Amino acid sequence: MGTSNKQFIMGYKQFVKRLFPYLKKHLGKLVFTSIMMVFATLLETAIPEITGQIVDTLFSNNRSSNKAFYYSVILFSVIALSSLFALTSISASSWISNKVILDLRVNMFSKLIRLPKAYFDKHTTGETLSKLTFDVEQISASASTIWLEFIKSSFTVIILTGYLFYKSLLLSLILLILLPLVYLAVKLSTSRIRKGSIKVQESMGEMTHLLDENISGNDLIKIYNAQASEKNKFFKIINTIRQQRFKVDLAGGLNTSIVNALIGLSLACVVYFSSTFLVMTAGDFLAYFTAMGMLVKPAKTLININKPLQQAIVAGKSVFDLIDEMPEDNSSSKPMNTVSGDIKFDKVSFSYDSEKSSLNQIDLTIKNGETVALVGSTGSGKTTLVNLLTRFYEPSSGKISINNEDISAFDLTSYRSNFSYVDQNVRLFNDSISGNIAFGQKDTMSKETISNAAKISNSSEFIEKLVNKYDSEIGEDGVTLSGGQRQRLSIARAIAKDSPILILDEATSALDSATEKLVQSAINKMQKGRTTIIIAHRLSTIKNADRIIVLKDGEIIEQGTHSELIEASGEYLTLTQQQT
Repeated sequence: MGTSNKQFIMGYKQFVKRLFPYLKKHLGKLVFTSIMMVFATLLETAIPEITGQIVDTLFSNNRSSNKAFYYSVILFSVIALSSLFALTSISASSWISNKVILDLRVNMFSKLIRLPKAYFDKHTTGETLSKLTFDVEQISASASTIWLEFIKSSFTVIILTGYLFYKSLLLSLILLILLPLVYLAVKLSTSRIRKGSIKVQESMGEMTHLLDENISGNDLIKIYNAQASEKNKFFKIINTIRQQRFKVDLAGGLNTSIVNALIGLSLACVVYFSSTFLVMTAGDFLAYFTAMGMLVKPAKTLININKPLQQAIVAGKSVFDLIDEMPEDNSSSKPMNTVSGDIKFDKVSFSYDSEKSSLNQIDLTIKNGETVALVGSTGSGKTTLVNLLTRFYEPSSGKISINNEDISAFDLTSYRSNFSYVDQNVRLFNDSISGNIAFGQKDTMSKETISNAAKISNSSEFIEKLVNKYDSEIGEDGVTLSGGQRQRLSIARAIAKDSPILILDEATSALDSATEKLVQSAINKMQKGRTTIIIAHRLSTIKNADRIIVLKDGEIIEQGTHSELIEASGEYLTLTQQQT
C-alpha cells in the first residue's frame, strides 16, 4: 500500500472524478440538500441586519410594543426556519453519505472476492481490512458532509462579506489586506496534512494486520510467552499513528490559530476605525460587528476543511486502488457442465517470482476417474500443481486441458463447480452446521443431501448430540468443535457438493485412528466414479492410489503404483523410509 501511494498521489480533480459516479445516482437528493443549506444560510446571514435594526428602532426614544412584537416574531421565525432547513439538509446529507459508503463497500467486497490469489500473496489481511473499514469511512466525509460544510461556509462568507462592503466600503477594504496571509497559511499546511494522512493510513493497515495475527494466533502467543514482544510491536505502530496524527492536527491547529489571530486583528480594526474615523450609528456598528463575528466560524471551517479533505483524498487513493485491481481472468462464458475426459498438463511451467521456477516443464495425464497421489518434500510443487489446475494461478508457459480443451476457455464459475476440496488446514465459516455443509448452495441444497453427506462423513454422530443439531452455530472457524469434528464437516461439505473432481490435502490428518478408518472408508466410497487428486504428506494413506506422482524441485522424477515405486528404490522409497 505504501509503495502505491509513493508512485502516485491522487489529486483533488482525480478524486472528484472517481467519486462522482457514486454521487451521481443521488444527484437529485444532493441538489435538494444543497438548496436547503443555501436557504438556511441565507436566513442565518440576515441576523446581523435584523439585530442592527432592532437596536436603532427599539432602543431609541420612540419605543413601541407593536414594533417590539414585530421584530421578535421576525427574529424567531428567521432562526426557526434556518434551523429547520439546516436539519433537513443534514439529514439528507447523512443519508447520501451512508449510501455512498454502502455502494463503495459493496464494490470493494465484490472486487475482493474476485481478486486472484496472487493479490492476497502480496497484501496483508490487515491492509485489506483497513481499506474496507478505516479508509472508506474517511471518504464518506467528503461524499456529502464536507460538501455541505463547504456550501454553508462559502455562502456565509460571500453573503456576509458583501454585506460588510454594503455597510462600509472603506472599512472592508482595510480588512481585505489580511486575506493573502490566510491563503499562505492554508498552502503551507496542505502538503503536511496529506503526507501525515498517508502515513496514518499505512500504519492503520499494519495495526489491523497485527490485531488479526494476535486474535487468530492467541494460543501460540500464550504458549510461547510472546505477549511482551507483540505488545512492543503494537505500541510502536500505534505510537507512529499518534505521532503522525499529532502532526496533522498541529498543522490544522496552526491554521486555526493564524485565522483566529487575523480575525482578532480584524475585529480590533473594526472597533477602532468605526469609533474614530467613521460615522456609524449604534445599530450599524452592531450589525457590522455581528456580521464580522459570524464570519469567524465559516472562515475557520473553510480553513479546516482542508484537513478532512486531504485525508479523504488519501483514503480515496487506497480505496480506488482496490476497486481498480484486475480480477481473475474470466473472459470466457463457455460453461463446463461435465468432466468426461482426462486432465492433461502439457509442458506446464510456473514461477511465483522471476528468480525461481516452482514447476518446470510438467507433462502429466490424469485419467478420468483415476486416483492420483502427489508426493514430495516441502516446496516440491504439489500444492502449486493443484493451484494451477483450479486456476488460482495461470501457468507461466504450457497448457492444462480437460475434455481435450484448454481450461482457460471455460467460465470460472462453471469450471470450479466441478471441484471439491478438502484441506488439512480446515476452514469453516461462522454459520450453522447445515450452512457449512451446504456452503455456496445454502438456499438450494436439500436437507436430505446435507444429512446424507453428514452420515457418509461420520459427522451425524456428533451433530445429533448438539442442542440445535444441524442449526447449531459453530462460531468463528468452528471454534466450538474439535479438530476431528471440523475435519469431518469439511469432508461432508465436499461430499454434499458432489463434484466430479476431488482434491484431498491430507484429509484425515486431524482424526483419531478409529474415526480415521470410518472417514477413510467414506472417502473411498466418495472417490468411486470421480477423479481424485491427493496431496499426500503421510505416505501410508496413499498405498491404494492408482498412481503416485513423485515431485522434486518442481519436476516429476517418478511415477507408478506404490509397489512399483518401492521396487524402483528411488526417491519414493527414501521418503517412505523417512516416515517409518
